[in-house]
Amino acid sequence: MKMNKLYIKNYRMFKDELIKVNSGCNIFVGDNNSGKSTLLEIIQVLLSGKINNSSFERQLKASFFNYESRSFFKGIIADPSLKIEEVPSIIVEAYFDNDVNNTSYKGTNNELGEDCPGIRMSVEFNPDYSPAFQKMLQDGEIYDIPVEFYKVSWRDFGDNPIIFRTFPVKVSLIDTTHKDYDSAVNKFINSRITNNLSDNEKVHLTRAYRKMKHEFNNNPNVLALNERLAVEEKLDDKAIKFGMQEDLLESWMNEVSIEVENIPFEDMGFGTQNLIKMELVFKQNTEKSNVVLFEEPENNLAFGNMSRLISKINQDENKQVFISTHSSFVANKLGLKNIILLYKGHTNQLDAENPDTMDFFKKLPGYGTVRFLLAEKVILVEGPTDELIIQRAYKDVHGKVPIENGMDVITVDSLAFKRYCDLAVLVRKPLRIITDNDGDIQRNIKDKYKGYLNANGDLIKIYYETNETLHTLEPSVLAVNSVEEEVFNKFKRVISKGNSMVKKNGAEIESFMINNKAEWGMRVFDSEECIEYPAYIKDAIR
Repeated sequence: MKMNKLYIKNYRMFKDELIKVNSGCNIFVGDNNSGKSTLLEIIQVLLSGKINNSSFERQLKASFFNYESRSFFKGIIADPSLKIEEVPSIIVEAYFDNDVNNTSYKGTNNELGEDCPGIRMSVEFNPDYSPAFQKMLQDGEIYDIPVEFYKVSWRDFGDNPIIFRTFPVKVSLIDTTHKDYDSAVNKFINSRITNNLSDNEKVHLTRAYRKMKHEFNNNPNVLALNERLAVEEKLDDKAIKFGMQEDLLESWMNEVSIEVENIPFEDMGFGTQNLIKMELVFKQNTEKSNVVLFEEPENNLAFGNMSRLISKINQDENKQVFISTHSSFVANKLGLKNIILLYKGHTNQLDAENPDTMDFFKKLPGYGTVRFLLAEKVILVEGPTDELIIQRAYKDVHGKVPIENGMDVITVDSLAFKRYCDLAVLVRKPLRIITDNDGDIQRNIKDKYKGYLNANGDLIKIYYETNETLHTLEPSVLAVNSVEEEVFNKFKRVISKGNSMVKKNGAEIESFMINNKAEWGMRVFDSEECIEYPAYIKDAIR
């Protein structure tokens, strides 16, 4: 069985969300605190009954409830007419493919009323505690959601209780942000020794290990050391000596290490060690799991190792994989078609609103697209020269480059600006576009972006030169830097290599700028002196 939808009501930041999921790989992409890790958490809770390897029910707390629902409840607990029905609950449901060969777990016991297989988790007030709750309410002893009066249940869509031991969907979580995977290596060694040695061979190795320890303890150097210790050192007024400790019969297994291509594992690079550890954990945890949750697989891995790990993650078509990531490389490697966008507890797929626009993004390599999705705020520009000038102008005003304030300046073809506007509307991402007027403001700006500017308030803003004769960046920048002779001379120094521009006039400077776009932009960016910037650029970075 594979999940096709996930419904969440009142869990953490998700108030009422229906998420369509892919049968293979799903990539959760969004800013910090957008809900990526929460989605992995709730899938694990729903399909296993556990959170952090312990019973979810035993760890239930008020903070699991949606903030708005919790705040609303706190606001009405003083009302003596408060009814049990007004106490908030949590509902989480997984809808599975409606396979004609699979009638188990099927029914309509779900929020959507669909007749299909599925599992439903409810966190609801237990009516058995109504008298105690009403008494505490009257006495003013209810301060928050009274989770001690709640019950948690897992039932299928046929309204039968779920027994996780026999439930066919098994889930594994691999969290690279918290766990130390050294135990995975030891488990791998022990399992391979156990599987590949006969009992007789293990007995011989145990005897050999014991003999080695005996020979060490009776080595003349060890004996001499112990003789000196007996005279010079005492603990609790008792003589001491050193020696190999007595262990269990098969403790020698814990002393075995592995070599990878003749290099001892402990001598390998940290990134390579992590790759091997995560691969082992992935194998060990997912042999019996058909749903795999992966928290930030990019941690501590270079692009090469990350690519290899992702290939292993994505090669088993029988598994449904959910990945939370901040990496544009990971998202691009696994395909933009698999991305689920998150924004403050809300989700969207790339083709949710405008299939043509999202088809455009799916055909791109993906890095700029995911940069856009992960940035807190975005400025789009037409070319590398624009990007250099915007970066330097921002630094001159704010004392730091835009990315240090969570703002990413991205160069895209101006023909793609409207596509990014669609994406900004989809994920509610603040977007600033700096563009040339190309000599016709009405046609190239006002008419072209009319729908976006009027419908989305301050979400999308377009900045451009208001003088149509200054149709591109070069004449616009030159115009504000040639008003006064002193300013003009400084500008010529900035864009000069040596004194090459000092004696040139305005027309010659403009010709140089147009024919050497990246070069003059780089010289401005690297200069110790500041130039003047057109009003529309100053407005955009303010």
